[in-house]
Amino acid sequence: MLLPRVPADDAPNAWGAELERRRARGEALLDLTEANPTRVGLSAPPPDALAAWGAAPYAPDARGVPTAREAVAAYYAARGRDVHPDDVVLTTGTSESYAHLFRLLVSPGGCVLAPAPSYPLFEPLARLEGVELEAWRLAYDGRWHADLDSIADGFRRGARAAILVEPNHPTGTALAAEEFAALESSARAHDAALIVDEVFGDFAWERSAPFASRAGERATPTFVLSGLSKVCGWPQLKLGWIVIQGPDVARREARRGLEWIADLFLSVGSAVQRELPVLLDARHAFQDRVRERLDANRDTLETWLRGHPEVDVLRADGGWHVVLRLPSRASGEAWSLALLARGVIVHPGHFYDIERESFVVMSLIARPETWARGLEALGAVLAAP
Repeated sequence: MLLPRVPADDAPNAWGAELERRRARGEALLDLTEANPTRVGLSAPPPDALAAWGAAPYAPDARGVPTAREAVAAYYAARGRDVHPDDVVLTTGTSESYAHLFRLLVSPGGCVLAPAPSYPLFEPLARLEGVELEAWRLAYDGRWHADLDSIADGFRRGARAAILVEPNHPTGTALAAEEFAALESSARAHDAALIVDEVFGDFAWERSAPFASRAGERATPTFVLSGLSKVCGWPQLKLGWIVIQGPDVARREARRGLEWIADLFLSVGSAVQRELPVLLDARHAFQDRVRERLDANRDTLETWLRGHPEVDVLRADGGWHVVLRLPSRASGEAWSLALLARGVIVHPGHFYDIERESFVVMSLIARPETWARGLEALGAVLAAP
């Protein structure tokens, strides 16, 4: 049977194979990649009121029930952005949001630009929708910068949209104002759209310098993504959203297209939609717990680094992850395998298309005791001959 959109080879690489072997043996592992807040003691139980909606009449709305869309608009108002509820489309999460937007914006065989480094999620999602993916480059020189030439080249070759993740995962950075303006101008000049993923947008490390949402008046069609998974710590409730922004005519056309696509699936559960105002109101306690965890683990890392000058932390401004540059005598995968041999899981940098090979990526929301023991193991690996 021909499966043209499914990878032909799903064999793990050396790191993945070793991890599978150790898990199969039932070894106790310290997971410094865990980014699921329900597994690290940060999420609260969902409200009991969700259960009551199971017996309620089913009256679907393709874009999402009005009260839920109004709650999303209120969330952006709290971040200083004016979003109309009519410009909100609910989905089951960011992956579905991307899939809907690939269907809306790109014909089969067309191209979307995606940042590198960033999520390894984009390529399989694009492939499943019959869309080509081309990287635009984030370059590091002490901080991360957009390679604007790579974006402009991609648009000139016909890319219909560019993805921007702010703060980026795993680099934890956002574009400077002039970089974003250049990106928007380039997209507008080529009649292309922007897809802005802001799932980590509430988690700037400096409270006095929050990330600004790209929702608001935009010069080109712009689709801002987020959801309950990171905003509230409830990935299991499966609700995300797309905010449609841009010039009036383009915004209305995009709203019509997304409503048509969403109506084909009607995938978002009624209960979670009805309770969304309550769920979003509960985000503050969760976000406070996450910030405390981020601060604590960053403090532990800073103390550890004073004893390990051979390790650099790449500059970041927020998010849930940190990128470490380890000594170049070994690749990121080799360092990851050496840590795995000591029962510690980290991601090699190439998982995220980080250039060069001595990088590892770690989750800053790991439990503090796990984080401290993992750093202790990293120190032992670095000291080994």
